[in-house]
Amino acid sequence: MDEYKPKGTPTPVPVHVKIDANNALETVHLMSLAGIAKAQLSWVDLILKSLLGGIFISMGALFDLIVAGGAVGLRETNPSLAVLLSGAVFPIGFAMIVVTNSELATSNMMVMVIPMLQRRISIYDLSRNWVVSYVFNLAGALFTGGFLAWWTNALSTDAEKTYAATGAASRVNTQWSVNFLRGVGCNWLVGMAIFFATANREGVSKIYGIWIAVTTFCVLGYQHCIANFLLVPIGLWYGAPVSVGKFIYQSVIPVTLGNILGGAVFGGVVFWWLYGRDENDSATKDCVESEHTMC
Repeated sequence: MDEYKPKGTPTPVPVHVKIDANNALETVHLMSLAGIAKAQLSWVDLILKSLLGGIFISMGALFDLIVAGGAVGLRETNPSLAVLLSGAVFPIGFAMIVVTNSELATSNMMVMVIPMLQRRISIYDLSRNWVVSYVFNLAGALFTGGFLAWWTNALSTDAEKTYAATGAASRVNTQWSVNFLRGVGCNWLVGMAIFFATANREGVSKIYGIWIAVTTFCVLGYQHCIANFLLVPIGLWYGAPVSVGKFIYQSVIPVTLGNILGGAVFGGVVFWWLYGRDENDSATKDCVESEHTMC
């Protein structure tokens, strides 16, 4: 039998590989354009989109609450699996927000920073977007909690109601610094979810990217200030031993500040520094206009 001899040397794998996704420079460029578009929204559009954002994120949180609250036996025998299952349904709210192009304050904490640092929008534009989206996300969350959860008896079993009250108390009765750091971790991952969604070009990939990051922050026990506007009030309505003042001081303030740090600094500032601060130079323009992903 003749000895096998390869026919020539293998072709080396090129450094630049074309795949169906935006590279990091393109992604930050698209996020910058999104921030500019958000700054140009009318007051009415910004308010309505923010209401929808609060409602959608709360629907995901309510889904999470029902799955976890109803899995009494699983939480006792295999709590890690129960957390994974409930965390896997929470991202549906983020998916609805991205697909419908609604406004979510926590994702805006990252997105708006990039064009502001590029001097394409003003501090006023950023502040207007953050404040309005935060306030009306809150309104949307309370609407969902009051009318679509409590009034409709969505938590229909005693186990679910007890879990809601216990969960609300645990979110509030936590050290201030712990809630702050949980807020940092949460919105760092929310920023990554938006980055993944922007990087991918078709719907299924966008949703899958969102699911990876958001499920991660849920399983890790991090805290999202807008989701808490559903999870804590509904727990209070079902008897959580927590006052509104303590909720504001011990949860709303530290989690919101942590979300700002995680999204705006660890997300927006870092990605601006890496991929957005030199967007006008020729090398960056060539890479943004190319089809490569390794720029």
